[in-house]
Amino acid sequence: MSREFYSLLLLLLLTPATSAPQRYGRPYTLAENPQLLLQIKTQNQNRYFHPSDLQKMQRTAVTLTDPMTKASHVYAGVALEQLISAKTLALEGESIEIQFGSRQTIRISRMDLDSQTKPMVVDTVDGKQLSGYAPYYVVMKLRGKPAETIGDVQCIAIKSP
Repeated sequence: MSREFYSLLLLLLLTPATSAPQRYGRPYTLAENPQLLLQIKTQNQNRYFHPSDLQKMQRTAVTLTDPMTKASHVYAGVALEQLISAKTLALEGESIEIQFGSRQTIRISRMDLDSQTKPMVVDTVDGKQLSGYAPYYVVMKLRGKPAETIGDVQCIAIKSP
């Protein structure tokens, strides 16, 4: 047999049979796909949204200025109230817990949110679809502070006291 055949055979034997995509050195499952479903947790249920689901909903946009670069960007997405009913927010929603990045969590009291602006889940910035491990941002305004964005959002949970 030829040398090329032995090289190919050796390559096939040394390559794992199931090569899963890698993220930070470990295999990840389809549930952790870069087009990850956005998880919304309430006391009674878990709901999941695909980016295409958000594109079909009523859209809203807000223009924010980046404090570092002073450049304006248009963030477009869906109001959180469309993903979680207003009744659920009123009954269960003492605070909103947002899981982002590599399992970091921020908890925001509903009383700290600015009553004039509603939090929104953003999936496009300047008309371009967000991509990456968790392709969603949350844009919200706290009382007396400028609007802020939280990137790489994976889960939004409504917490009761």
